[in-house]
Amino acid sequence: MQSNIKVKLSHHGCYGLNVEARFDHIEEPICFVNVAVVGSEFVVMKYEVNPQVTAKEAQAAGDEIDRVLEQEAFKLSIKRLLIVHPNQDTAEFVREYRVQPFVMGFGVKANTPIYVN
Repeated sequence: MQSNIKVKLSHHGCYGLNVEARFDHIEEPICFVNVAVVGSEFVVMKYEVNPQVTAKEAQAAGDEIDRVLEQEAFKLSIKRLLIVHPNQDTAEFVREYRVQPFVMGFGVKANTPIYVN
């Protein structure tokens, strides 16, 4: 049975947000990220993946979280995504968000992610 993944975004004032991904029929999250807003950057401060999900399910949930972060980056004029891994005190660059100019005169803008890998 194929399950849909739902994503829930919670804002924590002007300082950050939490994004959870879960199956539509299960309350426990597949994964989540806590993100701080630092200037024009998102910094992932904490993340967790449910150990009972498959790698494919975790990847699909992560893709949905990434989509939501990209939308929020556009709204908040965020330029980069960084991550602080557990037991480390420095942030690693993950991606850059770029706002594209108007597309074909329709006034539609899109963020184009640039990945490091």
